[in-house]
Amino acid sequence: MIPALLPRSRKPVSLFISLAGVFTAFALNASPAMALSLNPDAASPGIKDSNTLHWILFVVIVAVIVVVNLAILRAARPRTRAVSPRPGRKVSQVRLAIGLGVFALALFVVATIFSDKSREIPAVNSVPVAGQVKGEPLEITATGQQWLWRFNYPDGAFSYRRLIVPAGVTVQLDLVSTDVIHGWNVPELTGKAQAVPGETNTIYFRADDPGTYTNRSSVFSGQGYDTMEIEVQVVPPAEYEAAIIELKRDIQRAQDKVELEFKLSQKQAEVGEVAGKKMKAEINKVDIESADSE
Repeated sequence: MIPALLPRSRKPVSLFISLAGVFTAFALNASPAMALSLNPDAASPGIKDSNTLHWILFVVIVAVIVVVNLAILRAARPRTRAVSPRPGRKVSQVRLAIGLGVFALALFVVATIFSDKSREIPAVNSVPVAGQVKGEPLEITATGQQWLWRFNYPDGAFSYRRLIVPAGVTVQLDLVSTDVIHGWNVPELTGKAQAVPGETNTIYFRADDPGTYTNRSSVFSGQGYDTMEIEVQVVPPAEYEAAIIELKRDIQRAQDKVELEFKLSQKQAEVGEVAGKKMKAEINKVDIESADSE
């Protein structure tokens, strides 16, 4: 057999490159649909699980890229001497392929586990807060409209722009829209989701620590899109219940004010009508007296 005067076989390099592509695909596709970021301020279990998965994939991808580049540099070194094929070479390539295949399978299993964990509904709190059915998440409806969010709580209260939720309580957020598609995006808690007209999209989260999380709508919805802010205020359960009571009081005060203004306008109209009739009667009386004098 004529000795090869070319560089050694590059099959391992091709194998490395192929597997690097597979790992990259895992990194892009195994992530949860609504939480795609390495967020250091994660405040809910799903986002924390997602971050763990992303860090694992990030480290693996970097390691694979380094190994692939080193393999390419080694294979591309100029050779001035003849290289005879070695009998055990095929065996080593097979072992390498099997080892990398097992590694890829293990990575796939890890990605699947963490992806499923990040999609799980967080454990529901044992002691329900006001408006929450025991054993069920606290259900709140978020309505997107041009150009603000309205939040309806289960006991009749509502708020605009700012969502108040209790810490340590699992929340079921039902997203709806009255006009166009609006994008919900609070990366520390839920990531991205959409409010679509005629549909209800549901996301779950549990914020374990009090704090305030803000962002903007993630979908362009018209000229007022830039002002469509989202603010999620996480407070202790007792403070949440007090805030809901205050919201209901504010709503009742506003309703009472509207009723008072309506009654006042009615009274003014009645008084005006009576005064008008009285004035008309006086005019008619003057007309009659003038006619009698003539």
